[in-house]
Amino acid sequence: MGSEKQAIRGQRPLGLPRASQKYAEGRICDHPGCETRLSTYNRRDRCWAHAEMKVPRLRGRKPAAGSA
Repeated sequence: MGSEKQAIRGQRPLGLPRASQKYAEGRICDHPGCETRLSTYNRRDRCWAHAEMKVPRLRGRKPAAGSA
């Protein structure tokens, strides 16, 4: 680097991100017979096991042949 001067550039800090929305505490899964307590951050009325599946839960697995 030697004795050369370099300018350091940056950005002004922005405001904090918006807080996550919270829902009522003590909610129970709406599925009959399920006693799972829902997180205050879960916007749905059912737990993960009983929620409607909008996107297949694959997590790295390939879909079965013919299901595409």
